[in-house]
Amino acid sequence: MTTMNIRQRITTGLVSAAFLGGTLVAVAPAASAAPATAPAASSAGVSAARSCLMTPGIGYYCRYYKGTAYTDFGDRGNKVKEIQALIKASHYSGRLAIDGVFGNDTLKAVKWYQKRWMGDRTPDGIVGPKTWKSLRWDCAC
Repeated sequence: MTTMNIRQRITTGLVSAAFLGGTLVAVAPAASAAPATAPAASSAGVSAARSCLMTPGIGYYCRYYKGTAYTDFGDRGNKVKEIQALIKASHYSGRLAIDGVFGNDTLKAVKWYQKRWMGDRTPDGIVGPKTWKSLRWDCAC
C-alpha cells in the first residue's frame, strides 16, 4: 500500500467520523497501515501519535505547543516537544524521544521529515514557517 493510499484512508476516516457526529478524541493510524519496512512503534511513539488531533485554526496539535515559532538545534521546551510528537506521528521510525531537547536525534528527524514529506532535496533541519505548516497540516496522525 502506498503512502498516499494510507493518507487518503486516514483522511476519509477523519471526515467520516466528523460527519457522523462522533467525538474525535484521538487518531492513530491502524497497525496494518504502517509501511512493511517500518519497525514496530514504541509505546512512546504510539502515545505521541494518539495525543495529536486536528484542532480548528491550528491544524494537528499534540498538546504541547500551539504556535509556530522558529525552532532549531539547541532549542528546548514545549515547542520542541510538539515538533517531536508531530514527527513521530508522521511514521518516523528512527530514535526520537519526546523530551523537549532539539539535539542530534531531533535534527536528524526534522531533516528526514523535510526530505520525506516536503520534498526538500537539501533539508536544513530548521523548523520555520514552511516546516510548521507542513507538520500541522500534513501529519499522518
